[in-house]
Amino acid sequence: MQISATGRRTDPATAMTVPAGCRQLSHARHSSGFTLLELLVVVVIIGILATMFTLSVGLVTDNHDASTEAQRLRALLQEASEDAVLDGREYGLRFHPEGYEFLAQDPDTGTWAPVRDDPILRSRALREDLRLSLEIDGREVTLKTPQSIESKSADPEQAQATGPEPQVYVFSSGDIDPPFVIRIRRRSDNSQAVLSVAADGNMELTDEK
Repeated sequence: MQISATGRRTDPATAMTVPAGCRQLSHARHSSGFTLLELLVVVVIIGILATMFTLSVGLVTDNHDASTEAQRLRALLQEASEDAVLDGREYGLRFHPEGYEFLAQDPDTGTWAPVRDDPILRSRALREDLRLSLEIDGREVTLKTPQSIESKSADPEQAQATGPEPQVYVFSSGDIDPPFVIRIRRRSDNSQAVLSVAADGNMELTDEK
């Protein structure tokens, strides 16, 4: 029987000590854990890097065929959806035969305006050899150029006050409404890429020759 420095009697045969290795392992477990916020930041960074890589493929390879442009649009939609969820902001999308542009809603006035402060979600123009078509609910939507929309508006002042109305909405919940199909066709060989977008944000890309 031994008497400790505190005056208590201890029995060496029954006294239990924690191995140093276990203490180090326990400390490592506490110090190496990741918070949910840290994991979310990592996921967002990975998503942004993947989007930037996808968007740069066409520039590096000078490959602007229908499939490449459809992949670019898919990456941009994913970026807009992630931004909408993280920022709690509503986004929209307008298409015209030669390209498309992302819109953002002002939370105070409810008006829509083209995104100007984000180089990724900037307005996009297709190459001259490419044409774009939009289908909603199985019907093709007649697409007009931005200039023709402004000139044919019944009330130009009201149209300017409320801003352009999106054809597709990207909500802060992550949902996309309405579901739609985009066809990008290359006139030189009539090949086309088809991007189908579901309401929950799932996207399917197919190539048609």
